[in-house]
Amino acid sequence: MEPTLKNFRIFPSVIESNKESTLQIVSNDANFLFFDDLTYKIEVHPMEENDVPYGDRLHLLSYYDQHRKTYEVKPQNGVISFSYFFQGEQEWRIHIFCEEYEKHQNPLYQYQEHCWDWLVNAPKNGVVLSVYSVGADLLSRNVLRGDFHSHTALSDGSESPEMTAAGYRMAGYDVLAITDHYLYNTARLVTDKLNITTDFQVLTAEEVHNGYIGQFHMVNITSQYSINDIYINEPERVEREVQALAEEITVPEGLPQKEYLHRVWLYRAIKKAGGFAIYPHPNWQVKHHYHTETKMSKAILENGLCDAFEVLGGCSPEQRNLQIMLHHTLSTEGTKIPLVGSTDAHSVLSGSLFCSASTILFADSDKLTDAIRDGYSVAVETEQGENPFVYGDYRLVKYVHFLLRNYFPIHDELCRTSGEVMMEYVCGNLELKQTVEVLEKRVHDFGEKFFGKQAKN
Repeated sequence: MEPTLKNFRIFPSVIESNKESTLQIVSNDANFLFFDDLTYKIEVHPMEENDVPYGDRLHLLSYYDQHRKTYEVKPQNGVISFSYFFQGEQEWRIHIFCEEYEKHQNPLYQYQEHCWDWLVNAPKNGVVLSVYSVGADLLSRNVLRGDFHSHTALSDGSESPEMTAAGYRMAGYDVLAITDHYLYNTARLVTDKLNITTDFQVLTAEEVHNGYIGQFHMVNITSQYSINDIYINEPERVEREVQALAEEITVPEGLPQKEYLHRVWLYRAIKKAGGFAIYPHPNWQVKHHYHTETKMSKAILENGLCDAFEVLGGCSPEQRNLQIMLHHTLSTEGTKIPLVGSTDAHSVLSGSLFCSASTILFADSDKLTDAIRDGYSVAVETEQGENPFVYGDYRLVKYVHFLLRNYFPIHDELCRTSGEVMMEYVCGNLELKQTVEVLEKRVHDFGEKFFGKQAKN
C-alpha cells in the first residue's frame, strides 16, 4: 500500500540519521483508527540501505523475512508512539497493522459479502507511511520552493506585482524573485502592500540586459542597486569600462571579443552591487536561432561568469532538455556550477510556463543565495500532467522526491488557501490582513511539525 497523506499523519517525518528517534502517528481514517485497548504491530523498512542481515538464501524478499523485527505497541489517547534507530540517509517505510480489530469495526461490516474486501480487512493489511532520515546538515536547513525568474505587467507580464506574488503563494511557492525586464526591485510594490507576518519571501531582483532588446541577459537577485540603471543612464561608462577590460582579459579563442568582454563586465557589475547572477535560458529560441551561441554559453559557465545556471526556464521541453544536458556535460568535464529551476512566467492566470519549474533549496540562513552557491539546491520540472523530474546532486534528488510525495502536497494545499485570501488582501480588501496571517501561520506550523522543529524549540 502506498503512503497515505491525509488520513494518517506521522511526526516528525524527517529525522536525523544514525540516531534513535521517536515518532508519533495519528489516524484520521474512520476505517482504521488507533484504539488504546488494541495492540498494533509495526515493521520498519529501509528503502536502500538494509539494517538487518539478509536471509540465508539472499532472496529479494529478505527485507520481509524472520530477521526483521516486528514491534508491538499500544496507543495512548489514539496516538501511536515508538522509537527506532534510523541508520543512514534514506527513506523508510513504516508498516502499521492490527490483527485484533473486529470489536471496533463498523457494524455495517457484518454484511461483508456486500463490502469490498480491502475495506473490511484494512486494519489487517495495514497502512504504510514514510519518513526520511537525513544528515545533520540537511536537518538544520529550511526547505523552500522558489522561482527566481518571473515577470509582471510592469514589463511584459500580464498581472500586477501584487497579484503575481499572491498567485505564486497559491501555487505553493515560498520564495519569488520578480525579475521584470529593465526594471529593478518591483518587489517593493509587493512587500510594501503585503506588510504581514509570513514566511513567504519576495526578493529584490531584475532581468538585466543591455537595452530592452539587448543580448546580454542575466538574472540579478538581491543586489543593492540596479545594473539596468547603469545601462540606461551611463552607456558611455559601460563602453569605456568594457574597452578597458581588453587590457586585462584574454578572450577565449573563437569567441567574439566585444560580446565576451561585455559579459565579463556584466558579471562583475552584478557582483560589485552585491547581487547573485543567474544565467538564463541560453537555448531559448529567438526567431531562428538560440538566444546564445553554445560556445559562448560554455565559456560563461566554464569561466565563472555567473553564480548559477537556470537549467529550466522560459523554454520548450526540448530546449530545457538541452540546457540540462549542457550542465551535465560540463559537470562531467569538471565544471561545477550551481543550478536552479525557474519558470520565466509572464502570467499566473494563463500560459504554460507558470508552475512549470521551481528551485527547491535547503537554506540555513536568511541569505538564500548561500544555499544555491553551496550546492544545496535542485531544479524541479513539473510539466502539466507529468510526474516531476528533479535535477541536481543525487543525495538531494532522493530527498526531494520524498518531499514531493509527502511534504509538498499538504504544504501546497495550505498555501492555496492562504494565497486565495492573500490575493483579495493585496488587491484592496485590507480587512483580511489578520486572516492571511492566521493562514500563513498554518503553513509555518505544519512545516515545523513535519521537520520536527517544534519539539526542539
